[in-house]
Amino acid sequence: MKSLPPDASVMPWLYWTLFPVHRIFLSLYFGQIIFQGYENLPESGPVVLAPKHFSRWDPLVISLLSTEPLRFMTNANQFEGFQGWLIQRLGAFPVDLNHPTVSTMRCAIELLQAGKKLVMFPEGGIVRDQPLRPLKTGLARLVLQAEAKLPEAVEIPIVPIAIRYDPGASLCANILINISSPLYSHEYRQENDKQTALALTQALQDALLRGLETIK
Repeated sequence: MKSLPPDASVMPWLYWTLFPVHRIFLSLYFGQIIFQGYENLPESGPVVLAPKHFSRWDPLVISLLSTEPLRFMTNANQFEGFQGWLIQRLGAFPVDLNHPTVSTMRCAIELLQAGKKLVMFPEGGIVRDQPLRPLKTGLARLVLQAEAKLPEAVEIPIVPIAIRYDPGASLCANILINISSPLYSHEYRQENDKQTALALTQALQDALLRGLETIK
């Protein structure tokens, strides 16, 4: 596997210092945190976790799914001040949602080549005014590009994750998380990569909507 790109490196002492604090804090701040479909998570990478994005709490909640550091593609406007310093050392790397750069895409692909778990919010931002914003093909295209650089037998699963806060993303709320079965590109292969990305994106959107309906 390739070495990690410097933009997505994790500071081990910081991660493992905050690891127990993070979990204790969430258990105290929220009510019940209920997972459905935990068995659908691949035990090792490369993998893309594709959650519904409802709240700024989502990255902290998704981090509960793994003991190893997750890598987050994160809106570039979050990398200011102490927060920016902290999240960059915990595995986040910036993306300009309006104009994604080649270097950002390269960083994500290299992380997957290195066998890491990558979190991408496929809606591109927090969405509360509708169950799910129609998805664009960026996530699917990135996975196809990464797979093209891996040995032929290696596929990158995409795991749809639905999240609901009951009654809202606030103190003492219960959190319900539905983890759907992984999606694999070969199951949606079309005549070319563009059509495959469209089919894979539609499958991801359908899976997220089903997951959200399950925890409604």
